[in-house]
Amino acid sequence: MSGDRRAEHAVARLRRWVVGQALPLWGGAGFDSTRGSFIERLTFEGAPLPSAPRRAMVQARQIYVFSHAALLGWRPQGKAMALEAAHRLINGYHGVDGAPGWIFSIHPDGAVCDAKRDLYAQSFALFGLAWAYKLEPEPRFLSTALATLRVVDQHFASPTGGYHSVVPADAGRREQNPHMHLFEAMLAWFEATGRESFLARAGELYGMMAGRFFQPQTGILAEYFDGSWKPRSGVAGRICEPGHHFEWSWLVRRYAALAGRDDPPIARALKDFGDRHGFDAEGLVVDELLDDGRVHKASRRCWPHTESIKAEAASFEMGDLDAAPRAAQTIERLLAVFLGRPVAGGWVDHVDGSGAPIVDFIPASTLYHVFLAAEEADRVWGRQDEAGRR
Repeated sequence: MSGDRRAEHAVARLRRWVVGQALPLWGGAGFDSTRGSFIERLTFEGAPLPSAPRRAMVQARQIYVFSHAALLGWRPQGKAMALEAAHRLINGYHGVDGAPGWIFSIHPDGAVCDAKRDLYAQSFALFGLAWAYKLEPEPRFLSTALATLRVVDQHFASPTGGYHSVVPADAGRREQNPHMHLFEAMLAWFEATGRESFLARAGELYGMMAGRFFQPQTGILAEYFDGSWKPRSGVAGRICEPGHHFEWSWLVRRYAALAGRDDPPIARALKDFGDRHGFDAEGLVVDELLDDGRVHKASRRCWPHTESIKAEAASFEMGDLDAAPRAAQTIERLLAVFLGRPVAGGWVDHVDGSGAPIVDFIPASTLYHVFLAAEEADRVWGRQDEAGRR
């Protein structure tokens, strides 16, 4: 079978699983219709675990999934669910304790659980609302997003550039990851509105990645920094995650396309490091590496594999024809090791170096990664005559 045909076959399998099993499960058992919000996690039997606190981040991710699924025609009935959840997200998390910004989590009855403000939650709230706005351009979604950006500027901005990860801030600690998701949210808002201000913000975040997060002497995307945006001392400053290498590579290429820029060399550099060092002998992506390419954490999660698939799709569009069989291989491993077990529509999110599960529930947060990988792979390699076509 040729590389392209293998990719088409693998993508069709993944899309059928998402459309036929994952979306029905998470739109059914995974949605609390009495509260208009999404369940945080399911049991390995596919039953809701209703007592788990509900994070703003997870609500926003699921709003994205069901908004995008409705727009694609993969699950048209997801539109009402996504829009209801978007309004409930604002009502339940945005400034509900009288302070600016989004709280971290609520209890299932709607009471505040964790009122901390972190950049990760602000970023995903922006992302989820951008997709709800694409689905239904309600002024409330845009006005709330603009208010959120004012909070980010006023309360999270770091005097050394970029943003604090949480407020009140720890002056000596910075992280790259929430910046990546803020970057993703700005691209989504630019696509939703065409407003150049969102693309300009994305450009600033790209500059942070290229100038601070990426370490040209080693080729890694560092994760943890001090207050001056230097990698932290010791092992912490040497850690990188291949999944984030793949995710940034895909995002950077999306940004370049939207901004009318040439393909950034840094996108290939990030992906190349992840490809060289991130896969173990079984062809699975390990959780963490050190800057010399050695494995730091040999366990494997579902989401880095989805980010590899997205990076391969972007690489293929840049002319790398070998990306098709590589993507097919990763999709096949994703389906064999993580997805559709122990219940149809679910996943084992995290396994150790031997492949044994190290979690005992199914987290809703993973669907965002899997859905987006399926959509990107289908956009690039999907066949128009397949069921669930775009």
